[in-house]
Amino acid sequence: MMSNQNLYKDIYENITTPIIICDSEFKIMLANNAASKLFNEKKENLFGKTLSDLGLIPQETCSICKGNIYSKFLPEDYEHTAEIKNNNNEVISVNVKHKLIEENKYICQFILLNDCSKLNQAHIDFVSTVSHELRTPLTSIKGFSDTLLTAGDRLDKEQQKRFITIIKTQIDRLTRLVEDLLTVSRLEAKKDNSIYKAIDLNDFIDIIIQAISPKAQEHDIYKSIIPNLPPVWADSDKLEQILTNLIDNAIKYSAKQTKVTISANYEPENPDYIQIQIIDQGVGIKKEHLPKIFTKFSRLDSPLTRQVDGTGLGLYITKSLVESMNGIINVESDGNGSTFIVKLPVATPELQISKKFSEKD
Repeated sequence: MMSNQNLYKDIYENITTPIIICDSEFKIMLANNAASKLFNEKKENLFGKTLSDLGLIPQETCSICKGNIYSKFLPEDYEHTAEIKNNNNEVISVNVKHKLIEENKYICQFILLNDCSKLNQAHIDFVSTVSHELRTPLTSIKGFSDTLLTAGDRLDKEQQKRFITIIKTQIDRLTRLVEDLLTVSRLEAKKDNSIYKAIDLNDFIDIIIQAISPKAQEHDIYKSIIPNLPPVWADSDKLEQILTNLIDNAIKYSAKQTKVTISANYEPENPDYIQIQIIDQGVGIKKEHLPKIFTKFSRLDSPLTRQVDGTGLGLYITKSLVESMNGIINVESDGNGSTFIVKLPVATPELQISKKFSEKD
């Protein structure tokens, strides 16, 4: 049996919070694995160094971080924020907690707040992409509007109608982008107003196919659902958006006169889930692109996709909606079309009973 001392040592070494113990001169005498990782240093290389040696940028009031053993201000318990520069010269924000454990011997605990460099870069990349997506339709709208204002009287009615149609198309594109951005914002803020119920897929998919039929006049939409399939447990609005997005994509990225199949059956490895498949005969997805297909602003580069307007947010939103309902989504492609697979829980009696109890509460 492990002794208490070995147990505490094992916990100390493997706890995910970086912890350092300093001696009376504020030099490091112990460090756990998480601290080693935080400072990008082997543990043995940390010993004997002060926190300032490791690139810690403390508050001016913190004598412990600065290793000032002659300071009159040596608190028994002190907490503050600080920044660390790692070996890549990246700045990491941390919360530092000092606690006196023996005379002039301190535990220093570090809690990562965020990796500022990565956060800022992600923010910069997102703003840059959104700006580009907004600029393209705005440039088109401005150009054709200026032409109509300055030379509209010299254009015939067909030209005027074509310019106005282009302006309307670009405004619709902007509207879709703004709506998608708002949806992304709501999803990432975890604002969930889902209303779950048992949904019969046979009738539900019929309604979606009927709604999307104007876009599918040059495609063959085929439905295949096994008999006596139980309902899924889902929010109807979310499920409608998920299936509409996937079927719409299958139509947009497939050549005319091809078939789009919507099938539903039990998930082969887990009968507590229903598997919905949207199968197209489109351009397919290259293997190297599959891991990125559900990321923000991801769009495939092919002659067909370049002809189709899109915000690059549809599949990201679709994946987020599926996962918010405890579902799973993935994609398979062999270069001759793609299959998107959505797995959602079966509406079991237990789930439906839990809903009744939650409504009473």
